[in-house]
Amino acid sequence: MIRLIASDLDGTIINEHNACDPSVAEAIAHYRSCGVRFAVCSGRPIDSLTPLLKGWGLADQADYIIGSNGGEVLETATGKRQSAYKLEPEVLRDIIDIYEPMGLVSTLYDGTTLYVSRRTPGTDIVAARIGVKCIEADVRKMTVNPELKVMFVVEPSRMEEAERYAAEHPDPRFNAFRTAVDLLEFSHPLLAKDVGIRIIGAMMHVTEDEIMAFGDTTNDIAMLEYVKYGVAMENGTDDAKQAAWGSAPSVNEQGFARFLNAHLTDNLEVIE
Repeated sequence: MIRLIASDLDGTIINEHNACDPSVAEAIAHYRSCGVRFAVCSGRPIDSLTPLLKGWGLADQADYIIGSNGGEVLETATGKRQSAYKLEPEVLRDIIDIYEPMGLVSTLYDGTTLYVSRRTPGTDIVAARIGVKCIEADVRKMTVNPELKVMFVVEPSRMEEAERYAAEHPDPRFNAFRTAVDLLEFSHPLLAKDVGIRIIGAMMHVTEDEIMAFGDTTNDIAMLEYVKYGVAMENGTDDAKQAAWGSAPSVNEQGFARFLNAHLTDNLEVIE
């Protein structure tokens, strides 16, 4: 029996036009009426997600919000927050010192503003996509507090090069992973989206066998592997598909709702 449904946002229930198909909210509302709880899971900080969820018609549907790739969790009914696994300032500055000279643009994101070390068309695109202001600043100098992650804007044509460098130069203090065609992020080696799922599981007293999760890319893998019913979107990356239990149609083809309607009964039993 499924008691929690969790979903990534971009590429999973939010399409390439930054829109959420009405079928998503309808499906969530239906299964919540059957007794399930719903969590959204994103790389964005929680504070920046609230207005976006409202615009997507999901503000009243999310029982939990997982932000910063699993590093923070909000229980919406109570306002209770939990966080885990932050990077220390000296580690963040070391990452900036390594990757800035490669042409990547370091950022600091406070939920309302994207501070960037160098303003480019690419940084403006990212800021517009996440719905915040873009301001050029000395990001390294501003990095004085522990943070859940540091994010770099990368020219899409250089992403493969950046990922290859990170893979060839591992550091036990942090992990590197792509979260979009133009974003490379670094976080604590123990931090992944499954951490947020585990926190919610403890709050709800549910096990991984009672959770279904949807995702589309590399930073969703830990979540898809942790739960019994991990579902990758058809438009997703190959590694996410390989990690998943099931496959849903594309986000552009109402994949989330279609999969739930086909594989989850009103009694919240999975049709395998």
